[in-house]
Amino acid sequence: MNKEHTPLRIVICTKRDLAGALILNQLLPRLGGDTVMVLLSDKTRPVEQAVPELAEMKFLERDLPMDTLFPLIDRLDDDGAPAELATFDGLAQRFGVPIQVIGDINGPEGEEMLRRFAPDIMLSARFSLIFRRNVFDIPRFGTYNVHPGALPRYAGLFAPFRCMLEGGDAIGCTLHRVDDGIDTGPVVGIGWLPIQAERSLLWHVVNTYGAGLDLFMTVLDGLRQGQGPDLQGQDRSLRVYGSLPGREAFDAFRSKGLRLYDPQEYMDVLRRFMPAESAVQLQAIAGAAAEKVGASCCCAHA
Repeated sequence: MNKEHTPLRIVICTKRDLAGALILNQLLPRLGGDTVMVLLSDKTRPVEQAVPELAEMKFLERDLPMDTLFPLIDRLDDDGAPAELATFDGLAQRFGVPIQVIGDINGPEGEEMLRRFAPDIMLSARFSLIFRRNVFDIPRFGTYNVHPGALPRYAGLFAPFRCMLEGGDAIGCTLHRVDDGIDTGPVVGIGWLPIQAERSLLWHVVNTYGAGLDLFMTVLDGLRQGQGPDLQGQDRSLRVYGSLPGREAFDAFRSKGLRLYDPQEYMDVLRRFMPAESAVQLQAIAGAAAEKVGASCCCAHA
């Protein structure tokens, strides 16, 4: 059967941040004909405010784009040529997809919303909330997670950072089925992003997910033809679970000559969201905001 004749009902769960917007910009154009709903997490962990480097990354990934740049873009007149990439509001309009923030996906309201939507499959990619069985069992083909680390070695948080710190050659991006654990479910496959040491952590973070999203699209192609994915259980003896890094880890990262972010790389990403006729003004605003909060200083010590 031709895959175009087999539309699916898909829930995409991602994060309300820069990488989450990039994930949706990669996925939504490839899901034409499917019925899609997008759920966004917007969770901040206390340590992200306590560790300066984590606070800087939060500013670059969330505060500046979500609180300043995206609202400005959304208020612009849309008479000119559209930007290459769309904000969350822009994506909802461009693709006719409902996008909403959710605080508790496992509670009665979240569960009822998902049951009403009746998804065939659900994807988590950078989503900050943990799925419980009452929710991840709802889709008839299951719930899958795109994890930005090679499992089981890089389970947990900040996997690209840990891989770069340990001198890896490439960052793995694992597509696995969600089960009752955290990053423990059976694996569909692992895609790889070669590490470029001259590039920043943030560059690697926003580019790691692509390989996992490609694996998910392959799973969808198989499901449209009546074929489920081959799943391989993880070797739990090789599992290493990581939490958010502290000051010592960031000091070690810098001692290797690695950087948290690069201003030019960062602006190159933001520029793709900016309509051409307003790009100069928006870039000036973004640059001034970054300098005002001191985020640009992290380049000097990162």
